[in-house]
Amino acid sequence: MTDHCGDCTRCIDACPTEAIYEPYKVDGSKCISYFTIELKSEIDQDMKGKFEDWAFGCDICQDVCPWNRFSKPHEEPRFKMNETWSGWSKDQWLELTEEVFQRTFVRTALERPGFEGIKRNIRFLEKESDQG
Repeated sequence: MTDHCGDCTRCIDACPTEAIYEPYKVDGSKCISYFTIELKSEIDQDMKGKFEDWAFGCDICQDVCPWNRFSKPHEEPRFKMNETWSGWSKDQWLELTEEVFQRTFVRTALERPGFEGIKRNIRFLEKESDQG
């Protein structure tokens, strides 16, 4: 594979949890995506204030990568954001019941963290904003 990064460190510099700690090296256990999708226990308090508004996954490194300016939007309908819930506020997410979650998010990526995981993530973000 060709090295397109050169001496660019934008992803390293932008990663708020220092999961990307040197070129081509990622500590997955520090990644916001790991915390918000895969982690089944409570989020480590040392991470407070580092998630910005990411409640499910994270694309910070992708957003800052200069090579992604060449990407093109997809046309795959199965990957389009559901407009019903894409604009929900934190309060709406916090008010979400398990019954509505199960009905709304069946066969979606949100099944992976599950109802309790999503609620935990939203509560964690709420605690971050309280620190303000």
